Order: sequence, then structure tokens, then C-alpha cells
Amino acid sequence: MSKWYAGKHSLIIRVVIFMVLNKEELIRYSRQTILPEISLKGQEKLKKAKVCIVGVGGLGSVSSTQLVAMGVGYVRIIDQDVVDLTNLHRQYLYDSDSLGFPKVEIAQRRLKALNPNVEIEALPLTVTQDSAEDVVKGVDVVVDALDRFAPRYAINAACVRNKIPYIYAGVLGTYGNVSTIIPGETACRECVVGKV
Repeated sequence: MSKWYAGKHSLIIRVVIFMVLNKEELIRYSRQTILPEISLKGQEKLKKAKVCIVGVGGLGSVSSTQLVAMGVGYVRIIDQDVVDLTNLHRQYLYDSDSLGFPKVEIAQRRLKALNPNVEIEALPLTVTQDSAEDVVKGVDVVVDALDRFAPRYAINAACVRNKIPYIYAGVLGTYGNVSTIIPGETACRECVVGKV
């Protein structure tokens, strides 16, 4: 291969990459794009991905922070709760000045400050059978970080109906559980745990 061809080929690749990732993003994500498991192609997929995180408490704070830092292009956060003093020791998006404010409002501001390239949609909703369809609409994957059973079942059912992969996570004390549910390929949450 001639130097001219290699140079021209390299230029073409760079132009394509710059169309998806801007210069700042190439630098920001450089430590993960050098990993063969991610690469520039994987980073492009992350930028195009749409994730919904339902619950921005202990698990949702960590999940949303990591996904936004990694460059997932669109993150929808859902929570109806306000920041409480008991949250501060384990929910790192919040501090003492956040007390009494809606979690999604504070989380959106902090996540946007962490990575301004990511679109953050914050919805202060209570998840019910009626609202679950709207919660999951238009996303590629749902991360369930809720702490109550009824909303979990509503989200699971909406994901199954809409064929959206669903990641369930739960913690009680020092025990945790994580499961991935892929509609049409794995059992749903209700199939595994039964009805409540």
C-alpha cells in the first residue's frame, strides 16, 4: 500500500469519525476507545444509544453517572422522589444543598455538568401500569433501579410488550441481584419471580 493511499484512506476514516464524534469527544473517550472491546465503532454505538434509568437513588445514581460518563448519547431518568438526608451517604449525585429538591432535577444538572455531550431527559414521574408505556417509549434499553415491586412489574411488562431489553437490579442490605431480561429470548421478571 502506498503512502498516498494510506494517507488518503486514513483521512477518509477520520472524516467519517468526526461526523459522529467531535474533537472534544475523541479526546474525552480516548481511554475507552483504545480498548478493543469498545473501539471507535463501539463509542459511536454508545453515542447513538438511548437508555432509560428508572429510579435515581442508590443504584440509579451510580448507573446514570457511569453511562453518562461513558458517552451514552441520550439518558432518560425517571424518579418521583425528593432528596432526603438519608440518601446522602450512598447517592453520590446529591449533597446537602440538594435536600428537598426533586432527585431528577438535581441529577439532570449534575449529569449534564459531567458530560454536556449527552442529552438528559428528566421526568419526575411515579411509575404505574398507566405510565410505564410512556416511560420506556423510544429507548434501546431500560435499567430498573426501583425500590418497589408494583412499578417494577409495570416496567417489566411494558418492556416485554415493546421488546425492549430490561436490566433489573435490586439491593437489600448487603445483598444484591442483577438480571438481564431480553424479550423473546429470556424469561421475564414475572416469569422468574412470580406475581406479587
